[in-house]
Amino acid sequence: MFEADAEESGDPRPIEADLARQRAQLTCLVSELRRRGRELIDVGLQVRRHALAVAATFLAVGAIAAGSIALGVRRARRHNTLTARSRRLREAVGRVIDRPERVAAEPTVTQRILGSAGSAAAAVLVKATLDRMLRSGQKR
Repeated sequence: MFEADAEESGDPRPIEADLARQRAQLTCLVSELRRRGRELIDVGLQVRRHALAVAATFLAVGAIAAGSIALGVRRARRHNTLTARSRRLREAVGRVIDRPERVAAEPTVTQRILGSAGSAAAAVLVKATLDRMLRSGQKR
Protein backbone atom coordinates (compact mmCIF):
# COMPACT_ATOMS: atom_id res chain seq x y z
CA MET A 1 0.00 0.00 0.00
CA PHE A 2 2.78 2.41 0.96
CA GLU A 3 4.88 1.37 -2.03
CA ALA A 4 2.19 2.44 -4.47
CA ASP A 5 1.82 5.80 -2.69
CA ALA A 6 5.58 6.32 -2.63
CA GLU A 7 5.92 5.44 -6.31
CA GLU A 8 3.23 7.92 -7.23
CA SER A 9 4.55 10.72 -5.06
CA GLY A 10 8.25 9.80 -5.33
CA ASP A 11 8.65 10.30 -1.55
CA PRO A 12 10.71 7.50 0.17
CA ARG A 13 9.77 8.57 3.72
CA PRO A 14 6.67 6.36 4.05
CA ILE A 15 8.68 3.33 2.96
CA GLU A 16 11.48 4.20 5.40
CA ALA A 17 8.94 4.65 8.20
CA ASP A 18 7.35 1.28 7.37
CA LEU A 19 10.78 -0.39 7.34
CA ALA A 20 11.67 1.21 10.68
CA ARG A 21 8.41 -0.02 12.18
CA GLN A 22 8.96 -3.56 10.86
CA ARG A 23 12.57 -3.51 12.07
CA ALA A 24 11.44 -2.43 15.56
CA GLN A 25 8.80 -5.17 15.62
CA LEU A 26 11.37 -7.77 14.50
CA THR A 27 13.80 -6.56 17.18
CA CYS A 28 11.10 -7.04 19.84
CA LEU A 29 10.37 -10.56 18.56
CA VAL A 30 14.05 -11.55 18.55
CA SER A 31 14.50 -10.15 22.07
CA GLU A 32 11.51 -12.16 23.28
CA LEU A 33 12.86 -15.32 21.66
CA ARG A 34 16.26 -14.82 23.33
CA ARG A 35 14.61 -14.26 26.71
CA ARG A 36 12.48 -17.38 26.36
CA GLY A 37 15.49 -19.44 25.24
CA ARG A 38 17.50 -18.35 28.29
CA GLU A 39 14.56 -19.17 30.56
CA LEU A 40 14.15 -22.56 28.92
CA ILE A 41 17.70 -23.68 29.71
CA ASP A 42 17.76 -22.12 33.20
CA VAL A 43 17.27 -25.26 35.31
CA GLY A 44 16.93 -23.38 38.59
CA LEU A 45 14.15 -21.23 37.21
CA GLN A 46 12.32 -24.24 35.81
CA VAL A 47 12.60 -26.07 39.14
CA ARG A 48 11.21 -23.04 40.96
CA ARG A 49 8.37 -22.67 38.47
CA HIS A 50 7.47 -26.36 38.56
CA ALA A 51 8.40 -27.25 42.14
CA LEU A 52 5.35 -29.43 42.72
CA ALA A 53 5.93 -31.48 39.57
CA VAL A 54 9.64 -31.92 40.36
CA ALA A 55 8.86 -32.99 43.93
CA ALA A 56 6.20 -35.44 42.71
CA THR A 57 8.62 -36.90 40.17
CA PHE A 58 11.36 -37.42 42.74
CA LEU A 59 8.86 -38.92 45.15
CA ALA A 60 7.58 -41.31 42.49
CA VAL A 61 11.07 -42.40 41.47
CA GLY A 62 11.99 -42.94 45.12
CA ALA A 63 8.83 -44.94 45.74
CA ILE A 64 9.51 -47.14 42.70
CA ALA A 65 13.10 -47.74 43.81
CA ALA A 66 12.05 -48.55 47.38
CA GLY A 67 9.28 -50.82 46.14
CA SER A 68 11.67 -52.68 43.84
CA ILE A 69 14.12 -53.23 46.67
CA ALA A 70 11.39 -54.36 49.05
CA LEU A 71 10.01 -56.76 46.45
CA GLY A 72 13.47 -58.21 45.83
CA VAL A 73 14.07 -58.73 49.55
CA ARG A 74 10.66 -60.35 49.94
CA ARG A 75 11.28 -62.72 47.03
CA ALA A 76 14.72 -63.63 48.37
CA ARG A 77 13.27 -64.42 51.77
CA ARG A 78 10.49 -66.53 50.27
CA HIS A 79 12.99 -68.32 48.04
CA ASN A 80 15.08 -69.41 51.05
CA THR A 81 12.29 -70.78 53.22
CA LEU A 82 12.18 -74.48 53.99
CA THR A 83 8.81 -74.80 52.24
CA ALA A 84 10.09 -73.23 49.02
CA ARG A 85 13.25 -75.33 49.04
CA SER A 86 11.28 -78.55 49.58
CA ARG A 87 8.90 -77.57 46.75
CA ARG A 88 11.84 -77.01 44.39
CA LEU A 89 13.34 -80.36 45.43
CA ARG A 90 10.00 -82.11 44.83
CA GLU A 91 9.80 -80.55 41.34
CA ALA A 92 13.39 -81.59 40.56
CA VAL A 93 12.75 -85.16 41.66
CA GLY A 94 9.57 -85.17 39.55
CA ARG A 95 11.57 -84.08 36.51
CA VAL A 96 14.13 -86.84 37.18
CA ILE A 97 11.35 -89.42 37.39
CA ASP A 98 9.63 -88.14 34.24
CA ARG A 99 12.77 -87.95 32.05
CA PRO A 100 15.60 -89.98 33.58
CA GLU A 101 17.52 -90.00 30.28
CA ARG A 102 18.21 -86.28 30.68
CA VAL A 103 19.82 -86.64 34.12
CA ALA A 104 23.05 -88.29 33.02
CA ALA A 105 22.97 -87.51 29.32
CA GLU A 106 26.11 -87.91 27.21
CA PRO A 107 27.80 -84.62 26.35
CA THR A 108 27.40 -83.39 22.80
CA VAL A 109 30.35 -83.08 20.40
CA THR A 110 30.56 -79.35 21.04
CA GLN A 111 30.59 -79.91 24.79
CA ARG A 112 33.35 -82.50 24.45
CA ILE A 113 35.49 -80.15 22.34
CA LEU A 114 34.99 -77.27 24.77
CA GLY A 115 35.81 -79.54 27.71
CA SER A 116 39.01 -80.75 26.06
CA ALA A 117 40.06 -77.20 25.17
CA GLY A 118 39.39 -76.06 28.74
CA SER A 119 41.44 -78.93 30.17
CA ALA A 120 44.32 -78.21 27.83
CA ALA A 121 44.28 -74.50 28.68
CA ALA A 122 44.23 -75.29 32.41
CA ALA A 123 47.16 -77.71 32.01
CA VAL A 124 49.22 -75.09 30.14
CA LEU A 125 48.49 -72.48 32.82
CA VAL A 126 49.41 -74.84 35.65
CA LYS A 127 52.64 -75.88 33.90
CA ALA A 128 53.64 -72.25 33.24
CA THR A 129 52.91 -71.30 36.85
CA LEU A 130 54.93 -74.22 38.22
CA ASP A 131 57.85 -73.42 35.90
CA ARG A 132 57.92 -69.82 37.11
CA MET A 133 57.77 -70.91 40.72
CA LEU A 134 60.63 -73.37 40.23
CA ARG A 135 62.77 -70.81 38.37
CA SER A 136 62.25 -68.16 41.05
CA GLY A 137 63.13 -70.75 43.73
CA GLN A 138 66.37 -71.68 41.97
CA LYS A 139 67.52 -68.08 41.62
CA ARG A 140 67.48 -67.57 45.36
